[in-house]
Amino acid sequence: YIPAPESADNLFNGTDLTGWQGNAPYWSVVDGAIRGHSDDKVPRNEFIWFDEPVQDFYLSVLVRLEPDERNSGVQFRSEKATAHGQARGYQADIGKEVWGRLYHEHGRGQLDWTDKGESAVKPNDWNRYEILAIGPCIWTAINGTLSVALYDPEGEREGRIALQIHSGPPLTVQFRPERLVRNPEAALAGLGREELLAALHR
Repeated sequence: YIPAPESADNLFNGTDLTGWQGNAPYWSVVDGAIRGHSDDKVPRNEFIWFDEPVQDFYLSVLVRLEPDERNSGVQFRSEKATAHGQARGYQADIGKEVWGRLYHEHGRGQLDWTDKGESAVKPNDWNRYEILAIGPCIWTAINGTLSVALYDPEGEREGRIALQIHSGPPLTVQFRPERLVRNPEAALAGLGREELLAALHR
């Protein structure tokens, strides 16, 4: 039995942080986007967590990072590793020279570490980040360019979505979640199921 795709439009209501939990004062809603910001040095990674876990899913989110030299990410199939809210699990990385790469926060480190998505990035502008996770297979795309294609049987199959501000100098990162689909079809970046399977690294 294969469940039918189910669209979930309740990821973000565009006006407040209902359904999300993060440490103030880093997170707010500005101009219809979830905004992570600090004028001062950030002492440790900060995350804002979506309340509902995901298993197999497709996520589309617009991201803008300023300056591009800073770092952020989208956690998924993740869990809180500490009482402060540090994350353990998959991270779709964001930032100069790491855009589009797949990292495992507080775990296995670099997983799919190629620069295939870097050329599609518009620095200091909005970029569409897509994540598709089906069973042990994970794909990401930036602005329609396939970035990650990983077969990872060791990885988590369920967990939560979170957004990151990386420790270090001041930054602003904005997220506009567009669509979350549970039990999605295998399609991404103009590629169908067979093409996506053929692209997998093992």
